[in-house]
Amino acid sequence: MHTISFCQMEPALVDEKLIPWELNKFKLNPSRNGDVIAHYQINKPSDLTATAQLSPMARPLVCLHLKESENLPKISIMNLRHRYILRVEAVQELQLPVLKQKNIAVVVEPHDGPLTCFLVRLVLTERRSNAVPSQSLRDVIRQIVEAIEELRINGVYHGNLTIHNIYHSRVGGAIVVKLVNFQNRDIELEAAQLMDWVGLGNILHTISTAAKFRDNTASCSIIDHLASKLMALTSTNCLPSIKKDTLDDMFFWDTRRRTMFYIHEIPKALNDNDFVTRVKNHAWPLPWDSKHFGLVKAMNDYREEVAVRDKHKGVNPGPEVLKQYHCNGQDPIHNVQCMSGAYTHQDKIEKDIKDDKDKRMSVDVAVQKEQPELCLALRRLLAGEAF
Repeated sequence: MHTISFCQMEPALVDEKLIPWELNKFKLNPSRNGDVIAHYQINKPSDLTATAQLSPMARPLVCLHLKESENLPKISIMNLRHRYILRVEAVQELQLPVLKQKNIAVVVEPHDGPLTCFLVRLVLTERRSNAVPSQSLRDVIRQIVEAIEELRINGVYHGNLTIHNIYHSRVGGAIVVKLVNFQNRDIELEAAQLMDWVGLGNILHTISTAAKFRDNTASCSIIDHLASKLMALTSTNCLPSIKKDTLDDMFFWDTRRRTMFYIHEIPKALNDNDFVTRVKNHAWPLPWDSKHFGLVKAMNDYREEVAVRDKHKGVNPGPEVLKQYHCNGQDPIHNVQCMSGAYTHQDKIEKDIKDDKDKRMSVDVAVQKEQPELCLALRRLLAGEAF
């Protein structure tokens, strides 16, 4: 059973190429809440299931708004058969007794409702930290990126990409996004495609606003940075590489990617005098070494061990001498060196990093929890961005 929305549409606009399968046994009944319920059977190709009848528990599932005749091309977009685009199951011309003109009934694949219904229950921050995004949110946004790019490479666009025009389905416990409610725009194709990416920026901004409303301690610098970049797009020249550039953004970085950044890119950058100067001149909150769940102390202890072994030939020179190898909480370069060293030598120090409940904590969790904006700031400084 499906909830169907209808619009006035001229029968001459019905293109047989847009009807993927023949629809028969089509019957409409009004429901108590005012919806129109469609009972139907679909004759599909012989290699597919012969019928597509859903149980009453599945209703309401389908709602495709065709408000004007020029929006009929939406159906061809929904025939792209992409995992993240709501799929058309059948199109049928019909005439309702209550309406004098003919109409088009569009039946689409089952789904579980607007994405917003899922997002209100989704944990937006990283596990054991207050940094946005969580892995689940990254997965959702990655799917939207894939869907937008699929539209682009097929020479079409969404035309009205907002958080309210994305639905979702549950497939084997996983959430699968579904783009819906496509709209024509009276602009050039590439300009319309660029607006889809700007729309994604607006979606990220909306999610960031919701995260801050839920928790005023949430760190949203990473999601805000990507949102701002996308919302500021003005040139279509970026379109061929925009998917790659977007997925390379720190928003999509996981623990492994952050670890590689601190282990490989930061030590190299610290040999660049311009980068060092930018780090020194940045407005860091100081002192930086106040907590870190034992990470800084563990690094200081490790530095002492290395100094005794390598610089004092195994002889302990005493606490006053060893103190010179400790990190300085007022020095931002020491902060960068300490965090880079912690990721590099995490196997040596992680046993001493513990949360407030004395539970062991990884280097990445400790850094993300204590300095959630550090990684983004360093990458921006490395790129020479002004902020």
